[in-house]
Amino acid sequence: VRLLEYQAKELFKEYGIRVPDSIASNDIEKGRKDAEKIGYPFVIKAQVPVGGRGKAGGIQKCHNEDEFELKYPQVLNMTIKGEKTRAILLEKMSEYEKEIYLSLFLNRSKRCYTIISSAEGGVEIESVKNQVIREIGLGDVTKKVAEEVAKEIGLGENSVTHFVDILQKLSKLTVEKEAELTEINPLVILKDGSMMALDGKLMTDD
Repeated sequence: VRLLEYQAKELFKEYGIRVPDSIASNDIEKGRKDAEKIGYPFVIKAQVPVGGRGKAGGIQKCHNEDEFELKYPQVLNMTIKGEKTRAILLEKMSEYEKEIYLSLFLNRSKRCYTIISSAEGGVEIESVKNQVIREIGLGDVTKKVAEEVAKEIGLGENSVTHFVDILQKLSKLTVEKEAELTEINPLVILKDGSMMALDGKLMTDD
């Protein structure tokens, strides 16, 4: 089962991983109220259990009420790769310096979790050349391993601590929820060096 982005982000929040302010809805009446709460500009994101939303037009920037009235129904009525939009996430726009990729997945054949990270985030991981791949056994990620991964992807000193914190929290979530895959793509670095999960994916074998 693949959770929708907003469901994955609720779990991220529960485990202390920072995410942008956002509210999910599936009708325009509630969407209008959510828009007032969040405040323009924000992003309208189709909630579907498949990738490739951006290319399909399922992520739209929204700067005012006129754009909202046009774009919300468009995104709500979309079908992406055969999947109808299940809900809409309105998410506050974020300013950031850099996008990185981070995921943990359960490698059944080797009976271990594998970390994949890259300094190139925001794109499909298959197209990323410089991946750091680290097998870590079935327990939580240690601080030492997290620091090594941070340095291997070339993070600056002020971002290493934040990365280690997020990777350890993601690892705890992955192990405790028995997830097959957890992914943050992109994990963004803000101006002050701190980090935030701009998108999230979580798959379980239920």
